Amino acid sequence: MHIVVCMKQVPRDNTVKINSDLTINADGIERMINLFDEYAIEEGITWNEQHSGKLTVLALGSGEWVEQLRRALAMGATDALLISDPAFADLDAIGAARVVAAAIKKLGDVDLVFTGRNSTDDESGAFAPALARLLGWPQLTYVGKVHNVDPAAQRITAERHLETVIETVSAPLPAVVSVIKDINEPRYPSLLKIKRVARVEPPVWSAADLGIAAPAPAVKLSNRVPPPPRPSGELIHGADAGEKVRKLVAKLLENQVI
Repeated sequence: MHIVVCMKQVPRDNTVKINSDLTINADGIERMINLFDEYAIEEGITWNEQHSGKLTVLALGSGEWVEQLRRALAMGATDALLISDPAFADLDAIGAARVVAAAIKKLGDVDLVFTGRNSTDDESGAFAPALARLLGWPQLTYVGKVHNVDPAAQRITAERHLETVIETVSAPLPAVVSVIKDINEPRYPSLLKIKRVARVEPPVWSAADLGIAAPAPAVKLSNRVPPPPRPSGELIHGADAGEKVRKLVAKLLENQVI
């Protein structure tokens, strides 16, 4: 069984600056694996350990992303693949899905793809559904628990955790599954495993290797501004807990919260 996990590198700090051309300026900010993708990696590792197959972590980005691929290898992935080409520098979510779909088709033997629910930089959540559509595979979104992955029957059963209900669904493989953070607890790689993969150089595929050109943007960005700062809070003072509670209740009534 071959599982692929799609991962993205994002800025650790959300307080980024906006350049004049509307790109994000994350200079000087540490990069990390997207939060939801860590859960996807852990889920992929868990099922790969059960079925003793192959787990490939796949990233689309620059050479700077190699360090995060190494971290995923230290966590337990068996293989890593970087898709990197200057032509892919400014892709939107749909364009990224087109490129990754081409890479998965080139791999050829993929049974299951895990992704995070969304990335914490653009928050679009469009990548996984677009990838499933381009591959022509079933998609299971907002997955909070995978009950079973059966390579022999080529089937997956999982729970979709929606706002008001939990759905238990089953789908044929291959499929694309996007996960939420409640699905597991990502493991920390040991220092020994980190050292073991410190010099691993994952293969790099370019646009020429995939036989595609850079997809034209499907979305035009008209504006981008940082969110407004959160209003400062107010401390409730009082001689004792009872007085503080009375003042708090009065404030909540005043603002029609209760």
